[in-house]
Amino acid sequence: MTVHLRLPDDDADLVVFGYSAAHEALRSLRVLHHAKRYPLHVSWVLRTRERMDTELRSAMAEFAFWLDRRSLVIEEIWPLDGAAAWPEELNALRRAPVATFAAALIHAMLLEQQRGARIPSTEFSASTELQSRAMSTVGLEHPDSLPTVRRLIEDPEECRTRFAAFLERYWDCCLAPDWPLLQRQLTDDIAERGLQLSRLGPTAMLAHLSPYVHAASRSVTVHPPQPAQRLPPLTVELTPEDRILLIPSHFAWPELSIAVHHDISEAGTRQSVYVTIGLTAMHQQGTPPTPPAQVLELLRAAGDRTRLQILTLLSTRPRSTRELAGLIGLTEAAVSKHLGQLQAAGWVHSERRSYYIYYQLDPHAAERLSDGLRETLGSPRRRRTE
Repeated sequence: MTVHLRLPDDDADLVVFGYSAAHEALRSLRVLHHAKRYPLHVSWVLRTRERMDTELRSAMAEFAFWLDRRSLVIEEIWPLDGAAAWPEELNALRRAPVATFAAALIHAMLLEQQRGARIPSTEFSASTELQSRAMSTVGLEHPDSLPTVRRLIEDPEECRTRFAAFLERYWDCCLAPDWPLLQRQLTDDIAERGLQLSRLGPTAMLAHLSPYVHAASRSVTVHPPQPAQRLPPLTVELTPEDRILLIPSHFAWPELSIAVHHDISEAGTRQSVYVTIGLTAMHQQGTPPTPPAQVLELLRAAGDRTRLQILTLLSTRPRSTRELAGLIGLTEAAVSKHLGQLQAAGWVHSERRSYYIYYQLDPHAAERLSDGLRETLGSPRRRRTE
């Protein structure tokens, strides 16, 4: 869904940063479900699946609908504008009003085209029509999650207890060993983007977030990769009281997600735009490398059997076109064409001797290729020690 953001003139405090250990756990579960979409995480997925036992996999299947369809957000329990520790967030989940937890799961089941108002759990419990809609949606996509829907209807507290127990086991088994490093990378990323914000201002900084973000004047357009079902664009007029919350994540690249929430309180309505983005380092790792043009030219020219034969013959001494043609078994015209390509790439030089044109190997061509490959591929010794 494309979202057009109209920024206010006073945007000094518009952009804030944050992350949540609990939401990182939920996003990581989505990566487990869709490993093909996240090429940089393939090794992590394989390692994590080896850590999971049958019981943990079964518990994950109970909540597969909410972990697969979209990233579940429970900001009322796990605020995204801070950096709470995992034990605190797990306790917050267990202490929160069960209706708050249930409302988040209900909301995900009843969304239409990724949009929809939050429905109180009491209204859902009293409406057979809403329950039927939810059962139908979940049943079509993840039948293994139907018992969780029934439990959510009949005993929300038991549903919350099972969800918390599942997340606790998953965290201890799969994320806790890596979390100190992951958390440090998150805080470093926020610090780096904070410096960009202070130096460039909100509009320019947002334009550097991703290829899916474009900015002009006081307008920012977020255009994530379109799903199979194209959704109508959304325009959001922001005021100085609203906020854009940037949430770096280890488990977002190459995707970018955006959600708009309306927070209603006695003071009025406040809009919060949540933009979840991959770490800067992951964007860099995921950018295809650009080989040096000279290396490409040298490789293209040498990447032919006949031209490689010519280079081999020239490596011993200069030779004329006629001599090369006789040795290789081609016409002089055909050999001249190959020599022209080698000369254009910098492999050979020519000189006229009486009626003949002689070609000689450039003594520095192989060095240029070797240096270029070393620059592109790195030192084998260095790679072994990294």
